[in-house]
Amino acid sequence: MLKLKLLIIPILLIAFLLRGYGISHTPSLNPDEAALGYNAYSLLETGKDEHGNPWPIHFKSFGDFKPGGYVYLAMPFVKVLGLNPLAVRLPNLILSVLTVFILYKLVLLLSKSSVLALYSSSVLVISPWHIHFSRGAWESSAALFFIVLGIYWFYQKKFNYFLLPFIASLYIYHSARLIAPLLVLFLFITNYKLLITNYKKLLLPIIIAFLLTIPVLVSFLNNGGAARFGGVGLTADYGPMSRSEELLNQHGNVKLINRITHNRRVLYTLSWAQKYTSHFDLNFLFINGDEVPRSRSPEMGQLYLIELPLLILGLVFLIKSKLLTFRLLTFYFLFIAPIASSLTFQAPSALRALPMVIPLSILTASGIYYLSTLIHKTYFINLISVFLVIGYLYSTAYFLNSYFIHAPQRYPFAWNRGFDLIVPHIESQKQKYQNIYLTNKYDQPYILYLFFSKYDPTKIQNQIQLTKPDRFGFSTVEKIDNITFYIPEKIPVNSLVIDSSDFQLTRQSFKIYEK
Repeated sequence: MLKLKLLIIPILLIAFLLRGYGISHTPSLNPDEAALGYNAYSLLETGKDEHGNPWPIHFKSFGDFKPGGYVYLAMPFVKVLGLNPLAVRLPNLILSVLTVFILYKLVLLLSKSSVLALYSSSVLVISPWHIHFSRGAWESSAALFFIVLGIYWFYQKKFNYFLLPFIASLYIYHSARLIAPLLVLFLFITNYKLLITNYKKLLLPIIIAFLLTIPVLVSFLNNGGAARFGGVGLTADYGPMSRSEELLNQHGNVKLINRITHNRRVLYTLSWAQKYTSHFDLNFLFINGDEVPRSRSPEMGQLYLIELPLLILGLVFLIKSKLLTFRLLTFYFLFIAPIASSLTFQAPSALRALPMVIPLSILTASGIYYLSTLIHKTYFINLISVFLVIGYLYSTAYFLNSYFIHAPQRYPFAWNRGFDLIVPHIESQKQKYQNIYLTNKYDQPYILYLFFSKYDPTKIQNQIQLTKPDRFGFSTVEKIDNITFYIPEKIPVNSLVIDSSDFQLTRQSFKIYEK
């Protein structure tokens, strides 16, 4: 049994290798990561964020408001390693690897099976979904660690502090503010007798948790929540409203029944139902994955195709299993995981629905475990084992090839390639030209400039000006010093122009010319 449990060590080493190899440059730093890192740098240097706000809970970024938890997690790494992609990504890398370990401990605790626990952690280790969002400063993955940790501590009966990880997740990622409370509610309802017995241990932790939640709630209501939901929420999609008006106009005499049938609220509800169920669509899970280039690898679903039959077997196993708590938690977790994502117009979203990877890994592992119990003859077990090993090795190799080789070339605009080289060139030429124009083809070039130039935070705090928000509530900065982050039709003399190029490799992502 001890030797079996020691297998978690090589599993964690593989997890670290798959998530940590080359993360300082692959993927290229995106604007959201740059905003997290630069604001951590700004706080370290000045005690204020890029907009001059001291120690905020939500960080104003592109007109959006990001939960500040990850910024504070990144600060010690930026302090020690400097402002670079590795420092910004290390917190998530560490927490993502620890998620693998905590999942192992959770499954072991609830199932009493070392084999099933090892299967679950192994499936998560090579999950393309989890690997993808472990290799950058993705707040969703960092928040997921704290959610899983909170569940594990609860079932360990650590009632004095099991709520703290759930509270931490609220400070890190918007979607956790829906998922974490729903999970806590589930834990309380399904274990109410145990909680009543231990109410003395719970009273003070609940009061502390409530007090720690107040700052998040106040900030969320004042700016963070309203701005975020206004930009990406269901109401940002005008489709159901336009459809309602179109259907009503097709009735010559609009009666009450028509207004009820074609009511925009009804259509928005139907739209939500479609977005929720889309997260269980086979195309999303196994064929094409997320439509957002930054959240996908070419010709890949969120899971491996070989896992489809294993998931079905896992469902059968858990339904038949006597492990009631384990079954209820897995199914409930899977049920609520896509809810936050379904409330946005960009659904299905692999990023916002990342918590799905935990119950799906458990179900897949349960399928492998169940398959091994169904086959009694040794040579059949060996044959199935060889098939699964070869299938997973091929699938993992295919994913790594897709992620490391094809995605950067297929989606260079989404990966923001070349800024790490072009920004130093801009800095070297800054005093030679009256004007420098940098393409705005890539998202939020100003924050990438601030990051890679290590721009003095005190200077940007005095001059930063956001543009008028677009229909989704997002803004940008068009000018810093003599650098303009768009290219006008008429370019004055003594100008350096850095435009986008058809060559999408490192600095060749740009073409540079003088006027």
